[in-house]
Amino acid sequence: MHIIIGLITAVAGLIWALHSLQNAGVDLNAFNPFTWVRRRKWEKQLGVKPMHGLTETMEAAALLVVGVVNVEGDITRDTKMDILKLFENEFGIKRNRSLELFSSSTHFLKDVINLDAEVKHVLAPSKSGFQESHVTKLVGMMQHVAGLEGEPSEQQKAIVQAVQSEFNIHVEKSTNW
Repeated sequence: MHIIIGLITAVAGLIWALHSLQNAGVDLNAFNPFTWVRRRKWEKQLGVKPMHGLTETMEAAALLVVGVVNVEGDITRDTKMDILKLFENEFGIKRNRSLELFSSSTHFLKDVINLDAEVKHVLAPSKSGFQESHVTKLVGMMQHVAGLEGEPSEQQKAIVQAVQSEFNIHVEKSTNW
């Protein structure tokens, strides 16, 4: 009988201690391993830059094309129009969708300092979706927009080179996305 009373007292003491900890501001769910795993999963998902989570090949390609132009500073109106036309022709989309791609790409790129170092992470989620013709067209578009305002800079060449080395192929001219 004395063992049962001791066990009941220990359980009551544990409950009282947990209640006191909760009143003191300690989150008791922190001790739950299932909650910890779920919280860790969300932290990993939300702690990543949004541009590293692009799973559509078109979105990743648009980001890289806009990034090549954006690396030199602000984008002029003429350059923006050329990029929108390029998106419409190469991706086969309407003006509204090309504006969405351009706007989201510029938003993702607002805090990026070194885009050529980010290329690997940008392409990682969507790399398997790129066909060889897509890669060829992507590099062609990047080279085209790099030369819109004169000779491409070293940073622009580095970004194009990073994309080529990421896909590990030699680029040739192609006409279809």
